[in-house]
Amino acid sequence: MDGGQEGVGLKKQLGTVQILLYGIGTMLGAGIYVLVGKVAGYAGSLAPLSFLIAGVLAGLTAYSYSLLSPRFPKSGGEIVYVKNAFNSKRLATLVGWGVIFTGFISAAAIIKGFVGYLDVFIEIPDALVIIVSMTLLCMLAIWGIGESLNVIGFITLIEVGGLLFVIFVADIDIEKFTSHFSQMFVRAPGYDVLAVFQGAFLAFYAFVGFEDLANVAEEAKNPKKSMPVAIMGSLFIALTLYVAVAVVAVISLPLTELSSTDAPMAEIVANKGQHYAYFISVISLVAVLNGVLAQVIMGSRVLYGLAGQNSAPKLFHRVHKKFRTPLLATIVISIGIVVLAVFLPIVQLANMTSYVIISVFVLVNLSQVKLAFMDFGKKKCWGNRKFFLPLIATILCIVFLAYKIVAVV
Repeated sequence: MDGGQEGVGLKKQLGTVQILLYGIGTMLGAGIYVLVGKVAGYAGSLAPLSFLIAGVLAGLTAYSYSLLSPRFPKSGGEIVYVKNAFNSKRLATLVGWGVIFTGFISAAAIIKGFVGYLDVFIEIPDALVIIVSMTLLCMLAIWGIGESLNVIGFITLIEVGGLLFVIFVADIDIEKFTSHFSQMFVRAPGYDVLAVFQGAFLAFYAFVGFEDLANVAEEAKNPKKSMPVAIMGSLFIALTLYVAVAVVAVISLPLTELSSTDAPMAEIVANKGQHYAYFISVISLVAVLNGVLAQVIMGSRVLYGLAGQNSAPKLFHRVHKKFRTPLLATIVISIGIVVLAVFLPIVQLANMTSYVIISVFVLVNLSQVKLAFMDFGKKKCWGNRKFFLPLIATILCIVFLAYKIVAVV
């Protein structure tokens, strides 16, 4: 049977709402359902501040993506941006493989979070859970981008509802929030700036996802309209929810308990009743799977884009004749995720993701800086936000990355 063919292109069928929900679902599944406790392990009660710092950094880079994505609506967006800005196929290829590597690591971390929430109900060998889950998600991703994003969109609404449920059940009143405000956003006893930035570096992983939208731009009906709204909108919604839930988490749980749990949402509501814990654990299960599916879609599109530019084997540019999805690219991405998830711990995976993706963000921001300079010229570029904000984003990404490297050493 002919499973794929090189002459068939990706199908343009995605609307703004589908892409927006895709971005939100990617970030929520990757971040708050799994990592809020781990961020608190670094930053303590200043975890909300760590999320806020990470969100501001991500937001500046998201602005660059919102400019570049409608300008170059192609799968493997980062590859196209860097190639057009610097006219370097080698550098573009390096960025493409970096994005794929990020997808591998990110999805592996998320699927391990799924195992943590599943343990609330039943203990099954981790490797078995990972293999079965990834097989089903791979099949769904091959079935079709429209079908996959409809599933992601539906689950995203459940995810958002789950986070609002946690906030409601935790019942944090204004007086309690006010009394804890300085300890969450200004200064907390026993924690220093280094701890907050270490938490922010890990929290940055929770925002990995908005850049994925660039890799479905080729399948958008109207990328010039949809992409800026979806990229900036999804990041703003995720940031708001992250900070709110981080506030609830550090007020509701002792820091030692919060930092040690693998199922933070369940722990937050467990004090109000065990049935609440089971309910939010079910939502968390589908939430983290949503994040994995989004990463599979992203990684396969980048690999498809690399193959289209002869920077990866041509067979990965083959599209399934019926489903119009990159068949072999999806399968390879799924296998890579399984291998990493089985052998590496979640915090190590998340930190590795942050190192790689921030390096990619430096090059994407520099691409927008270079293209804006070419568009507006030397005299006009400085007063133009399309140049200035990406330049600030570039500098902050480099400082953030250097700070983390020095802190580790």
